[in-house]
Amino acid sequence: MKNIALLKNLAALLFAGLSTLPIAAAPLVDLYEALVPVADQSDAARERALKIGLEKVLVKVTGDSQVLLNPRLGGVAAEPRRYVTAYSYRSYRDPLVASTEDGDATREGMAINIRYSEPAIDQLLRRYQLQIWPAERPLLLTWVVVDDPVAGKQFVTSEQLPHADAALSQLMSDRGVPLLRPMFDLSDSQTLSEAQAWAFDQARLAAVAERYDVDSWLILRAYRSTTGQWRGAWLLSVEGEDSLHSLTADSLPKLIAGMVPAAADKLASRYAYVPQDVARELVIQLDNINDYRAYREVTGFIESLEPVRTLAVDYVDADRVGLRVSVEGEAALLLGMLRRDSRITERLSDRPEHHRFSWRQP
Repeated sequence: MKNIALLKNLAALLFAGLSTLPIAAAPLVDLYEALVPVADQSDAARERALKIGLEKVLVKVTGDSQVLLNPRLGGVAAEPRRYVTAYSYRSYRDPLVASTEDGDATREGMAINIRYSEPAIDQLLRRYQLQIWPAERPLLLTWVVVDDPVAGKQFVTSEQLPHADAALSQLMSDRGVPLLRPMFDLSDSQTLSEAQAWAFDQARLAAVAERYDVDSWLILRAYRSTTGQWRGAWLLSVEGEDSLHSLTADSLPKLIAGMVPAAADKLASRYAYVPQDVARELVIQLDNINDYRAYREVTGFIESLEPVRTLAVDYVDADRVGLRVSVEGEAALLLGMLRRDSRITERLSDRPEHHRFSWRQP
């Protein structure tokens, strides 16, 4: 009787409080905006920028740097205006173009900031069944360490090598990767020195990542050779799976520009999915749902996750609620998103066909 009463109360409160359901959390990076450098405010320059901006947004939302090679997108890129909702001009310094040998300044220029329609882009992805990288993306803890002949090994920060730091920020934003920089405080320095970072000491790198509570981290080490060319190697770790690569470029910012697209592609490949006509269904059991507030918060959160198509109550048992959820893509994608949320803890399920979690109210 208690379970039936609780279910009735939940249903009544649900219908009474639909207008107060929480909306989806804002993404950590704006996936539907693009910043494109322009020479002037002429119609021709603007039209070129609208096309480039649309291409940048498609790469950002799919997480696939090769998406523009899809022949079906040729006609889409030819009509970028139909996807634009707003644009404005602003001053801009391109961090990839250094005006001095040390790369600490760039020439003032102009860029156009363009906003594209989220519903129109989403419809486009589904129409052509393009890969979707959900907006709730894991933070990527990132270090860049440089070996300078005079200064020795040093981390790239906004104080040390600010031009390279600005390039890293811009490139990560262009790919929709939520960049997390270390604080480089006493705790960090005691755990990881510049020399240990340069040596790719994975145990210490992982220890810092644990401090920041992230599952993904990236590190680049770089130096300038006697010929003036920059050489580097980067290591990406995603949930314990590592990949090591090397690269060369004619400047440090361009070396970073060679790393970011490949790293973003690898990161996206772990979390992206291709929308399907047929959804998969799974039952998620949530413990510690003691009142309607908890129910509203957890169902609102789950409904906001992009792979979720529909959500319905399957059962109520004391403080446990079973939700029947239909999802696009693999069920593991949704389960991974739940596991990464700090309010949710996975539990051993007494029903093998159910996935059990405990909800911690803020």
